[in-house]
Amino acid sequence: MKHFLLPGAYTGPTRVTLGEADAHRPLRVLRLREGDQLPAVDARGGRYAMTILRAGKSECDVTLAPVGDAPPAGPVAEGCRITLLQCLPKGRKIDLIVRQATEAGVARVVPLVSAHTIVRVGEDDGRTRRPRRIAREAVQQSGAPRLPLIEEPRELASITRTGEDWGTALLFHERRSAAAPLHRLLADRPRVVSVLIGPEGGLDEAEVALLTAAGFHLAHLETGVLRVETAATYALGAVMTILQERDEWKPDRA
Repeated sequence: MKHFLLPGAYTGPTRVTLGEADAHRPLRVLRLREGDQLPAVDARGGRYAMTILRAGKSECDVTLAPVGDAPPAGPVAEGCRITLLQCLPKGRKIDLIVRQATEAGVARVVPLVSAHTIVRVGEDDGRTRRPRRIAREAVQQSGAPRLPLIEEPRELASITRTGEDWGTALLFHERRSAAAPLHRLLADRPRVVSVLIGPEGGLDEAEVALLTAAGFHLAHLETGVLRVETAATYALGAVMTILQERDEWKPDRA
C-alpha cells in the first residue's frame, strides 16, 4: 500500500476514529500497531502523515498531520484533468478498466451506454458500486494522487447535449483515414482532455457522426485489434505520455 485513502466523509479533523471497514487495511492487511505511521490522502488529494494512536480489534484512532500542498488532479503536465468516457463492456471488464485508469491518474470515469452495449441505464448490477470500491483500492495500492469520480452510467448521446466542457475530446476509432495525429491534437497544452473508448462491437456510424459533430476529434492507434480493456489503457498511456513530454517533442515556433 503506497498510502491510505481516508473515508469520503473526512473533512479535516486532526483526530479520527476509523471504523471496521476503513480500519481493515491498516490493522489486518498492514498489521500496524500503536505508534506506527502511514502516508494518507483524502478524496480531494490532500496529503497527511497518519499515526495510529489506538489499535483495537476492529477499529482504530489515528492522528492526521497535513503534509505539503495537494497534488494536481492527475500526473500529467500543468495539472491537466483527464476524463475517461468508457462505453460499458460485457461482464466485469469495467472493473479492470477502472482499476487501470485510477492507477494512471485519471480524474473522472464516465460509463456510457451505446448502441452495442448490453447493459441499460438504470439496471442495478453493481457496475457503479463495485468500480467505486475498486478505485479506492487502486488509489491505496498504486499511490495515485487522488480518488477519481466514478459516475453513474449514462446514454452516450447525453454527453453531446449536457453543456459540459469535455476540453480536447478524443474519440479513439479504428478508422485511420479521418484521424488526426495525437501530437497535433494535444500540442496546445490543454487543461482538460477527454478520452472516449467504444464497447466490444465498436460505435456505429450514427454515433460517430453525432460525436464528431459535437466536437470530438477522431484519433487512431497503430496497433492490431485491441480488447476493450487494453484499448482504454493504451489510449490513456499514449495521451499522458505526450502531455508529460510535450516540451521535449514540440518544435519551437518561429
